[in-house]
Amino acid sequence: MKTNATEKFMTIPNYGFRIAWSEEDHSFVATCAELEGLSGLGDSPERALAEIKVAVELALEEYAAQGKPFPQARQIPEYSGQFRLRIPKTLHAMLAARADAEGVSLNTLVQSCLAYSLGDIEARARVSAPPKKVSMRAG
Repeated sequence: MKTNATEKFMTIPNYGFRIAWSEEDHSFVATCAELEGLSGLGDSPERALAEIKVAVELALEEYAAQGKPFPQARQIPEYSGQFRLRIPKTLHAMLAARADAEGVSLNTLVQSCLAYSLGDIEARARVSAPPKKVSMRAG
């Protein structure tokens, strides 16, 4: 039986869901970004997703009962590739001097520094991550 909240849920933009394994719960956990605090557990990703959808439907019924508007669905952001950054004058001078010494623009130098640092951070995260279990079956 579909409630008014269920019908309204079907007409609003889709909510996003995230599913991850929880070692603590020994289950897959599904969450909804638009409705923080809700989760659905399951022994498979599909089951966890089904459970969070039930939780969302119940939450939306509560929103409707209280006359509250439903949270808007989050959208994937678009990035322009530009942002403004405020830095100390001394750092600005150091970066400008380094760019000049390397014969590149300040923009190119900062872009390279950010890319290098991000790559280093990601590499360190991969090294410190626990190894994945590999199961081998006798054939």
